[in-house]
Amino acid sequence: MLKKRSLALQSELVRNGITLLSATTLSQAIALIVYPIITRQYSPDDLGVLSLFLSIVGIGTILASGKYELAIMVEKQKDGAAAAFDISFAITILVSLLALLLVLFFKPWLISTFQLESISEIMYLIPLLIFLSSIGFVLTYWFNRNKRFALSARYNIVQSSVNSGLKVGLGSLGFTQWGLIAASITGQFFGVIAVLFKKKDFEKLFAFNSSLMKKVAQRQIDFPKYTLPHSFINTLAGNLPIMILAIWFNMTEVGLFALSMTIGFKPITIFTGSVNQVLFQKIANNTANNIHSFDLVKKFCIKTMLIAGPIFLLLYFTLPSIVNFLFGEKWSISGDYLQLLLPWFFIALMSSSLCFMPAIAGKQRQAMYIEIVYALCRTAVLFIGVWQNSIIISILLYSIVNTLFVSGLLIWFLHLAKHTNR
Repeated sequence: MLKKRSLALQSELVRNGITLLSATTLSQAIALIVYPIITRQYSPDDLGVLSLFLSIVGIGTILASGKYELAIMVEKQKDGAAAAFDISFAITILVSLLALLLVLFFKPWLISTFQLESISEIMYLIPLLIFLSSIGFVLTYWFNRNKRFALSARYNIVQSSVNSGLKVGLGSLGFTQWGLIAASITGQFFGVIAVLFKKKDFEKLFAFNSSLMKKVAQRQIDFPKYTLPHSFINTLAGNLPIMILAIWFNMTEVGLFALSMTIGFKPITIFTGSVNQVLFQKIANNTANNIHSFDLVKKFCIKTMLIAGPIFLLLYFTLPSIVNFLFGEKWSISGDYLQLLLPWFFIALMSSSLCFMPAIAGKQRQAMYIEIVYALCRTAVLFIGVWQNSIIISILLYSIVNTLFVSGLLIWFLHLAKHTNR
């Protein structure tokens, strides 16, 4: 009986993983497929502007939900999960409005202080994309909580298809920076719209039961108290290279680095985006039912290393030629940057897939402290490159620090998984 139950659970895990992995793979593959076209329609300078814009949006999106979307997964009752959704939605509206007011009243100060002249004409669109991105993100947690993985898949595919298609279409019409920004916003909008059709999928949502929301907010206070600062620091540090390099180097160099990060992280996102959600749901459910998860986590890491290791080794020796062939000679330097970043990307395959472990183990505070040290180290090495007036030194040191810290995090996540096995 227990063996049959175990096989059924494994079958469900595989089925859900395939659903999300297939959708994420398709959506990210669409984005990757059109990049050889985009790099011939847009300049490195255009891509640098887009990257700076999206870096700011990414930081705002992390703040937008207060990280209460994680509570959707760990609340035992559906009413509590729905209240967590309502909390996330309300905070998203508030943060988006605050971002709009900040741009309206402090735009000149923001431009002069953070050297944002390159995006001065599109700053008013930042709050809109923060709102759309956060809503899409929170919705996927609700769907995954209720095992409606097909809806999460639909959101990813529609968002990516519209975004990529518009980038190519607007680029062919001669739009440059505006085409990239418009495509990003429109893609998010249609991604959200695509999952809003069936009323049954939103049962119990938007009730805004104040007493229940207050109870859930207090019960899950560790998410905004520890996970939010942790995630904010992580996202800020992750976007700092673009923001710092945009200040100290020209936008062409920023665009070249942005391409290397994009085509390097797209495959990582394809893998970790789906695996993270499925493993999170599975291990959270296991923990709630006192089922062991360490063996699952260990097998995942071993299989990932055995499969990905040879692939990454081959890529290290062939990337410059591949980038030059696919994206054109003006982007060839991006291949050199990618070589420097590969060790970090390899470890991130496993670490990013398990980044929810501190939340499951109730170690959000420790994770926040680690993230603070991590962010300070990443920032410091970037400025070493700035001091040497060398973007190569910045990227090399940035990759080394990320590789070391992410390896340490992976070891810690495995320790946390083993602890839940006791």
